[in-house]
Amino acid sequence: MFTYRDGALMDSFPLRPKRTVWTSLRHWLRARMPAIIGDGASTLVSKVVSQVVQLLIFLVAARVLESAEFGLYAFSSAIVVMLVVISEGGWGEFVMKAECTDRELDQIGTISIIAGVLVTIVGLMGAAIAWLVFGRQHEALLLVLFSCWFLPSSLYAVYDGLLVARGLLRKQAAIRIASEIAGLCVAMLGLWLGWNVFSLAAGRLVSQLVCLAGSVAVLAWRPRLHLTWPFAREILEFSSHILSNRLILFLRSYSGTLAIGSFLGLAEAGYYRVAERIVAAFSELIGEPARMLAWTLFRRAAIVIGVDGRQVRDAGPSATVFMTVLMAISTPIYLGLSLISSDLIDIVLGEKWASAAILVAILSVKQILLMPGYVTEALLSLSGNIRRMPRTLLLNAVVSVSLILLLAPFGVVAAAWGQCLASLISFFTSMHLQKNYGGLRWGRVLRKSGYLAVAVALMASAVYGLGYFAGSLSMQRVLTVLLQVVSGGAIYICTLLALEKMSGGAVSILSGRR
Repeated sequence: MFTYRDGALMDSFPLRPKRTVWTSLRHWLRARMPAIIGDGASTLVSKVVSQVVQLLIFLVAARVLESAEFGLYAFSSAIVVMLVVISEGGWGEFVMKAECTDRELDQIGTISIIAGVLVTIVGLMGAAIAWLVFGRQHEALLLVLFSCWFLPSSLYAVYDGLLVARGLLRKQAAIRIASEIAGLCVAMLGLWLGWNVFSLAAGRLVSQLVCLAGSVAVLAWRPRLHLTWPFAREILEFSSHILSNRLILFLRSYSGTLAIGSFLGLAEAGYYRVAERIVAAFSELIGEPARMLAWTLFRRAAIVIGVDGRQVRDAGPSATVFMTVLMAISTPIYLGLSLISSDLIDIVLGEKWASAAILVAILSVKQILLMPGYVTEALLSLSGNIRRMPRTLLLNAVVSVSLILLLAPFGVVAAAWGQCLASLISFFTSMHLQKNYGGLRWGRVLRKSGYLAVAVALMASAVYGLGYFAGSLSMQRVLTVLLQVVSGGAIYICTLLALEKMSGGAVSILSGRR
C-alpha cells in the first residue's frame, strides 16, 4: 500500500544518532522554509477570506431575517453539517495518508460518490417526512435544497485531499477564496431578492460547487467508477476512525450553546455563542493551516517498519519541531486576544455585547490548551496508530459535555471555566497519544516552552500596561487595540530573538538542542 515518494528528501534518511537526525531535519526545514511559509500563508489567506465572508453573511442575515427564520436556519444547518460530516467520511485523509495509484484513486472517488448518494437519499427522505407527515412545506423545501450539497461535498473531500497530497496548497487556497466569494454573491443577491433563508442555503451550495469545479480543473482527474471489496474495506476501516473523531468533535462543538440556552435562557446562550464565534474565528485561522501543514510535512518523514510489520512514517522529530513552532505562534495570539477582548467586543459588536468580553478571555485560554490536538490526527494516521484516537476523543467529549451540564446552572462564566478544565484534560490526553504513539518528544517541547513563557509574560505585561495607560488618556479604542497588538507582537518577537542570541541558539524553536 505504501511506496516511496520519488525525490522526497526526507524519505532517504537512514537511521542515525539523534543529533544527526535533528541536524538534518533543521537543515531541511531551513531549506524548505520559503515554500512552507508560502503554503501556510496561502492557506491562512483563504481562511481569512472565509472568516470575513461568513461573518459578513451572518451580520447581514441577522438584520434581514426574522428571528424565527434565522433560528430555523441555525437549527437545520446543525443537522445538515452532521450529514455532511458523514458523507465526507475520511476519504480526503486516506488520500493524504497513502501513496495511491490511479486505480486506487478511482476506487476512493467511487466510494465517495456512493456515500454522497446515500446521504442525499437520507436528506430527501427527511424532507418527504417533513412535508407529508408534519405538513412543514417550508422546512421540507429547505432540506431539499440542503440535500443537493451532500454529493458535491463528499466528492470534493477526495479532491481536497489530493490537492494536499500533491502539495498544491496555493491552488487549493485560490479555489477556496473563489468559492467563498461566489457563495457570498449568491447569498447577498438572494437576500436582496427576498429569498430569505433559502438564500443562505443557496450560497453554501454554490460555494461547494465552485470548490468542486475548481479542483477538477486544477487536477484534471475524474474518477472512473470502480470498487473492489478488499480496498473498500480498507478505506471504510480507516474512515471509521476519522468519522468517529469528527462526530465526537461535532457533538462537543454544539453542546455548550444548547446547555446554556436550556438552563440560563437564550440571552446568555447568545453571549456564549458570540464569544465562541469570535474565538473560533482565530482558531480556524491558526488551526486549519496547522492541520494542512502537519499533513504535508509529516508525509515527508522517513519510512520505517512499524511494530505490525507495515511501513509507516517516522514523523516524531519533525512533529516535535512543528509543535514547538505551533505553540510559539498560537500562545501569544490567544493570550493577546484575551487581553484585548473588552475593547475588541466594543469595536466589532457594540456595548450591548460587553458581557461577552469575559467569556472571550476565558475561552481564549481554553483554545491555547486545545491547539496541540490539531496535529494528532495527521501524526497518528501516518504512524499507523489512528485507531487509538476515537476512544480518547470520546473521553474528552464526555468530560466536556458533563462539565457543561454540571456547571451551566451556576452561570455562563462558570460554564466557560468548566470548558477550560475540559481543555486541560484534552491537552494531557493529546500529549499522551502524541508522545507514546506518534514519537513526539514532549519533554523537548516543554523545555522550549519555558523560554516562550518569558517572552509571553513580557508581552502580556506590555499589552495590559498599554491598555491601562490608554484608558487613563481616554484614547480611542481602535487606536488602543492597534497599539497593543503592534507593541505586544514586537516585544514578543524581540524577546525571543534576544533569548536565542544569549543562549547561543539553544532557545531557537528550530534547534534540536535541549
